[in-house]
Amino acid sequence: MIEKVKVPATVYKELMAIGREIHYTLDYSQVIRKAEDNGYLHAAEWLRNNEDLFKAGFARGFEPEP
Repeated sequence: MIEKVKVPATVYKELMAIGREIHYTLDYSQVIRKAEDNGYLHAAEWLRNNEDLFKAGFARGFEPEP
């Protein structure tokens, strides 16, 4: 089974909200802009520091860390 990318719970909630608004995209810069524009600062910071994990999560899904 393919393992989902684990992210902090706050980041997970914000990524899910962003996903509902833009239906996810591989345009990495657009996702960061959307996060910043909507005040999802935890997600924006995580995205800036984890481009590879975002791309993996885009393909495999995300789940909150325990």
